[in-house]
Amino acid sequence: MPTYTAEFRTDADHASRALKARSPQDALRKARAFYDERTDELMFESYDGRHPVTEIAVCNADGDEVALWQDDELRMRLATGDMLEALELCVDCLTDLARLDDGTPSISALDRARAAIARAKSDIAAAVTGTARPLPPDPEKMNGNRVEWAAAALRHFQCTTGCDYEDSLGDLLCDLIYWSDRNNFDFEAALLRARGHHAAEAARGRPCRAAVARGGGSPGGGWHGPMKRERATGGR
Repeated sequence: MPTYTAEFRTDADHASRALKARSPQDALRKARAFYDERTDELMFESYDGRHPVTEIAVCNADGDEVALWQDDELRMRLATGDMLEALELCVDCLTDLARLDDGTPSISALDRARAAIARAKSDIAAAVTGTARPLPPDPEKMNGNRVEWAAAALRHFQCTTGCDYEDSLGDLLCDLIYWSDRNNFDFEAALLRARGHHAAEAARGRPCRAAVARGGGSPGGGWHGPMKRERATGGR
């Protein structure tokens, strides 16, 4: 019966054990049983603290690896790069598909895929999420709807322009500045008004935007009619 060497690998180091077995798979089965039943007999070199074994490799007499077992977490870690690359390819495909419909599952899948990629890439995650902040109060229980309304606008903008998820908010705001320039709207005044609505709707007992529109209050102060600029009547 041939002799195999089983290597028990952790994130910190490894130990080895000689096992007689009929085949590589039989040796792997015996190695896993040895780890489950006689872990204390394994001598890990340069080992400061016990880590769980994440990989067991079986080698033949020539030192060639002939069987391998990896735990679920290690397999997931090793596959992360390939999975991220595949997900990015899926995002490209879903972006094209999402342009053909509105509100179907492809849009939701696209949003979730982009969010997962953002979490996986720290540079994108920092740009998208910034520093974590607590959510504002929701006394009217309407913030979820407001988020969905905004998300629908962003999705439509992404489908129309093809911009990336992490760039969508900034690109939309930039284009709205151009739109304001050509339609005689004061973008800064509109942004200030929006901040006032946000503060009012997040504060219990303050008027919401609907109340303000009816003349029930002015959360940001000042005039709340259309944010159009006064047209110049004389020369410059």
